[in-house]
Amino acid sequence: MSDLLLWQRLKEGHKSALATIYNDHAVALLKYGKKFSRNTQLIEDCIQDLFVELWKNREGLSPTDSIQRYLLVALRRKVIRQLQQFYKRNIDSEPTELNFEAELSIDEAIVQTEMASERVIQLKEAMEKLSKRQKEAVYLKYISGMDYEDISAIMDLNYQSVRNLVSTALKKMKGILIPTLLLIYYLWIEILFF
Repeated sequence: MSDLLLWQRLKEGHKSALATIYNDHAVALLKYGKKFSRNTQLIEDCIQDLFVELWKNREGLSPTDSIQRYLLVALRRKVIRQLQQFYKRNIDSEPTELNFEAELSIDEAIVQTEMASERVIQLKEAMEKLSKRQKEAVYLKYISGMDYEDISAIMDLNYQSVRNLVSTALKKMKGILIPTLLLIYYLWIEILFF
């Protein structure tokens, strides 16, 4: 069923449409939310509130051709709002930039070889050198597989800013990874041939 049709069914009050949307997107929402906070309970509460609000306000929802984009935008705003309230209550100040933790998921088969695990470590280290916004953009682009238009809507940035953010992040990672990979390759050649 297309997103437009499923969304329309939700707006018409079909509980099965809400259930389908939840089942299709809850895991991705939880993964994305955890990039902002490791407080799983807070993220789960935000997701639950999001779906309750969707149901309550279903008749007034604007049409969307991408339910995932709509949900990620809404969840991002909700999590940021909750974190800002937490900081105000508990720390008496707002953070200037909210944390976004992006870790790459690693396939078990790759990790078993020493060279691959070294590359994964280097990739993680390179990711840590990125700004929080760069991490979020790279995560959405390459791990969530979203296009630049969706990312710009989710991050509330214009299209060109998102492209620049991803491009800058990739250049930064390349500058960190290339020398390390060349060194690993050189050492590997030394071991094999000498």
